[in-house]
Amino acid sequence: MRYLLLRNETSVTEVADKAYKGLTAKARKQVEVALLKANPELKKFRTVRKGFIVRIPDIHEGGERNKRNLIDPVENISDEIVENLKVFESTLNEKFDSVDKRQKSITEHLKTANKELGETPKGPEVVKALKKHLADSKKLNEKNKKLGLEALDQLKKATMALNR
Repeated sequence: MRYLLLRNETSVTEVADKAYKGLTAKARKQVEVALLKANPELKKFRTVRKGFIVRIPDIHEGGERNKRNLIDPVENISDEIVENLKVFESTLNEKFDSVDKRQKSITEHLKTANKELGETPKGPEVVKALKKHLADSKKLNEKNKKLGLEALDQLKKATMALNR
C-alpha cells in the first residue's frame, strides 16, 4: 500500500487528484469512495490535520498513480539506510587507506633505521621483528577491510530487499 501526506488539501477530491493523475469524473468518484473506505477519517475532512498520512488504495479502474506525490515509508527508510551505508563505506575505505599510507611510511623509516642499527648489537634483529610485525599488521588490515566491505554489501542487499 502507498501513502500520501496531506498538506493543503481541503477535500477528498483534491486528495484523489493528488494521488492519481488523469482521472475522469467517473473514475474520480470511484477513487473518492475507495479513499474514504481506506481512510474513514476523511469523512470529516475539517478534523483532519496537515501531515495526516492517507492510505492510497490500489485501484485498477482509476487513473494512473501519481508516484511523485506518494510515499512509501519503508522504501524511504531503506533508501536512507543504503545512502548512509555508502557514506560509511567511503569513510571505511579512507581510514584503511590512511592506515596503509602510515604503514608504508613506517616501512621507509625502518629501511633508514636498518642502516643505522645494522652496526649495533641486536639492531638487525629488532628491525626484522618490526618488519614482520608491520607485514602481519598489513595482512590483518587487508583482511578486516575485505570483511568489513563484504558485511556492508550484505547490509545494502538486505536493506534494498525492503524496497517493494
